[in-house]
Amino acid sequence: MNALSPFRPATQEGATYQGRLEFVTSRKIYGWLHNQSNPAEECLVDLYVDGRFLGTHACNEHHKALTNLSGRNGFLAFNIPLPEGLLSTEDCRVDVKIHGTTASIPGAPLVTNLRRAVIDKALSGMTPERQALCVNALSKAASQTKRGRDRSEDARLVRPAEGFEGAELTVGSFLAHQLHRLQEAPNFHLRSAADLTRFLVLHAERFGLADHAWCPLPADVTAYLASGDEDAAGNFRSRLFSAYRPAADMAAGGGTDALCDLTHWMFGKARLPKKALAPRHVEELNAPAGIDRHGLISRFYAGMHGRDPDLAAAFDLQDDRTLFLLLLAISLWLVRWNLDDLFLTPEVRALLDAPVRHEGQVMTGLAYFYARLGVPGAQSLSLSALCQRQRAPVVRHLPRTAQAKGVNLFGYFDGGTGISRNALFSRDILQDAGFGVTMPMMAVPGRHTGEELYPVNLIHFGLLGAPGDMINHGLERFAGAYNIGFFLWETSTLPRSAHLTLELMDELWTMSSFCADALAQHFTGPIHVVPNCVDERVLKAAAGERPKAEPFTFYFCFDARSWYTRKNPLAVARAFRKAFPRETGVRLVLRIRYRQASRGVADLAHKLELDRLVGGDPRILVRDRELSYADSLAEMRACDAYVSLHRAEGFGYTMVEAMMMGKPVIASRYSANLDYMSDETAFLVGGRERYLESDEYLGVTPGARWFEPDVGLAAEAMRRVWEDRGEAARRATAGMDVARRRFARPVLQDLYASRIDALLKGGVSAMAEA
Repeated sequence: MNALSPFRPATQEGATYQGRLEFVTSRKIYGWLHNQSNPAEECLVDLYVDGRFLGTHACNEHHKALTNLSGRNGFLAFNIPLPEGLLSTEDCRVDVKIHGTTASIPGAPLVTNLRRAVIDKALSGMTPERQALCVNALSKAASQTKRGRDRSEDARLVRPAEGFEGAELTVGSFLAHQLHRLQEAPNFHLRSAADLTRFLVLHAERFGLADHAWCPLPADVTAYLASGDEDAAGNFRSRLFSAYRPAADMAAGGGTDALCDLTHWMFGKARLPKKALAPRHVEELNAPAGIDRHGLISRFYAGMHGRDPDLAAAFDLQDDRTLFLLLLAISLWLVRWNLDDLFLTPEVRALLDAPVRHEGQVMTGLAYFYARLGVPGAQSLSLSALCQRQRAPVVRHLPRTAQAKGVNLFGYFDGGTGISRNALFSRDILQDAGFGVTMPMMAVPGRHTGEELYPVNLIHFGLLGAPGDMINHGLERFAGAYNIGFFLWETSTLPRSAHLTLELMDELWTMSSFCADALAQHFTGPIHVVPNCVDERVLKAAAGERPKAEPFTFYFCFDARSWYTRKNPLAVARAFRKAFPRETGVRLVLRIRYRQASRGVADLAHKLELDRLVGGDPRILVRDRELSYADSLAEMRACDAYVSLHRAEGFGYTMVEAMMMGKPVIASRYSANLDYMSDETAFLVGGRERYLESDEYLGVTPGARWFEPDVGLAAEAMRRVWEDRGEAARRATAGMDVARRRFARPVLQDLYASRIDALLKGGVSAMAEA
């Protein structure tokens, strides 16, 4: 109960009172009155509605909050029943006066109607727990959103993809990209509308789109998904609904429940655009659920309540005191997800927007509710203001001039993968070269409103996942900039799922001529070989402790998430055993991160065969305990020689690190390492180029090739390094000199700076001609 200053009715000389008309609900009027002049006296109040006298009522009900007032131990409240149907959507004036006077108690008279009564009912049953839930829901809706409302869309994502001419529906580039990225081309052809729909139903969840993103679909695809027919019972079923819930499954959970399942999947998992949901289904979901007597709870709201355990636990559908709270929680969720235009029904919208007169102000029902809860600044709240905050932010790119000396760096910066390490190295190089660097994180609409970006983007996403990553980070950030994709690929031919990524780029940077040759097969713009630096801790790494009697150690380390088949540790183990069939003064150490990871049948077979081979030779040690980067460098520093019999490398960080440490390196005579290795600086192992099997690597395209190193030649190289220590040392020293010169920080800074300066100084025309 609100504490108020005492007041004195003009008609009762000498008497002073405290009290308030608290709430007028659809069935009752709540308030209290206390005679300070005569605390023991039971007070009476007269009720008037629109000027009509409706009776006198005693203030004798107990309220815990009033027990601190003297005289009646808290028995000061009134709880007056209202005649059924007295309140409607039209305003009426409720007045409560001190009996026998013309003085209204504070808070009266009050103009109310059914809408305000629903809100007041919720306020009358408020608990600290419910209040916390309501304030938290408002905070989320005001500060963030789950999906952009009017996000910009790149036309290249929805234009017809090559190879799908003559299909019943447009197969957009993004859909074709996902078909090949997910390796589902053998299972779907997408030429028929039904097949395309089935592909979306089964695999849209795997597209990798974030909560705030919409899946880009051509207009004819969304129109087809929303079209449909009535079944024998007269129920409308859209194409999407029929594919998601076949008629044979409807008996188990049909009707509205099935539609609620569809919408939860569409918007919460598949990220399909709103136009893919049939208007007939929207109408059905927005029909009253028949639960509350006011008809405010729609079938969609009831479905949300039933599927969310937190809502179900906090709000009872049968309790009038929680009706408004439930409607509010779901409505703010809809605003946050930008689904309010679909499921925020006119009745609920009218409730939240209803004008309420309170304490001399006129505010919306939403503002009134939160003002009564004491939320600062709540008086100006409205649905339109909340929705406006969710709209896509405006991004402005600086003019492409030499004065805009900076780069927007996009990528993932956890340092746990080669791609993220590349991004972090680029950041350091750019900053040391004097460039400004922004690192825009995942785009949550409303979080980068008015964002000002540099004119050049350097993009460190994975080659296959980049289109989805760009959608997730906000396409408007890329639309007005010069986009440089920093990509690697380890086979001779790019998979089809890489083609869309290349279409979205203006220029490519890559770390080796091997990668540049592969990229050039499908990209006609400028391609530059821009190696990245190697962590300078390599030069400072101290060797781990090593007993003098420890055997000569060959060493190989890799991350199993980069595929056993590509890194090829089995060849290293076989070469070691062939080189040293019985010797005891030598050993092989394999450091395997994420050892249990396997990426397919061929990859698993490689791992299992390696485990079998290692288990039969105590001289081969497998270490898979996770180490810090410093500890892993110390382990490498303690070895005598490094071995990499890879089938393909995009750069080869560990080989460069070993060379920088002055270790002799045995490596395949193939791919990126040939940019910095020769027979003078390393022990190169010959072999043959061969075609990949379909399951040997990610996104294998027919005709793609990589290397099969000769195990016999590798064994000879191992034997030579062990026996001819002088030659091993000579090549190791030469390799160290080359690596430290080629990958020195100042050299790479100059490389970065010269290219970006040329782009900025040349302006738009130079960018287009580059």
